[in-house]
Amino acid sequence: MGSKGGNTDIRLRMDGLFELEQHANCFYHEFMALYTNGPAGGGGISVGLNKEIILHKKLVERENVFWRTDSKQTNPSVLHHETSNIYRTTKKPLRKNHPCKTATPIQPAPSGSIIPLYAVAHSRTGDKGNDLNFSLIPHFSSDINRLKKVITQDWVKNAVSPLFYSSAVSENQAVEAENNLKDVVVEIYEVPGISSLNVVVRNVLDGGVNCSRRIDRHGKTISDLILSQDVVLP
Repeated sequence: MGSKGGNTDIRLRMDGLFELEQHANCFYHEFMALYTNGPAGGGGISVGLNKEIILHKKLVERENVFWRTDSKQTNPSVLHHETSNIYRTTKKPLRKNHPCKTATPIQPAPSGSIIPLYAVAHSRTGDKGNDLNFSLIPHFSSDINRLKKVITQDWVKNAVSPLFYSSAVSENQAVEAENNLKDVVVEIYEVPGISSLNVVVRNVLDGGVNCSRRIDRHGKTISDLILSQDVVLP
């Protein structure tokens, strides 16, 4: 973009030595494809020379599947003599349906104790562009009323603040991180149908997956950051 907002032409010139003309042509086509086939991908146009792998699904008949098990030991021993096949004539008893019992009954989270958020709720997380989205679904649905008092906009902003300050080593970077944190906008919505909270955090992913040079700076990788926070439910 120009200084007045107009589009400017950007031209790149590259020189190289190749042993074969075919290699030069391949490099040329791959370089031309960067604008659509770069790290972001999904440009809709592909001019790169990429090898395609086509997968076919086919059902393998049981008669064509062969398997066996082997056992190796130093001194083989005979545990029993080979016997002939015994054909059962008795009918198997009908299976009785027993009520399903959980190993640990679901109970409300304790009050007044410091516990990790994952002990109270589980989460589904994703991203869209530069925005993070995550849901908090309590293990015990009635805990949603107490959870709403803890999960506030300030709480969420404080939880994601290490994403900005963890890589700030100089004073200028710290100031820049603080300014970027000010641009973060937190929106919290209640989903009463499933007793959960839907949280949207805007301007938190370094411009999104397409712009960030960080490793795995995606929304799904931040779910553990949220669930690892300690909370005290009223």
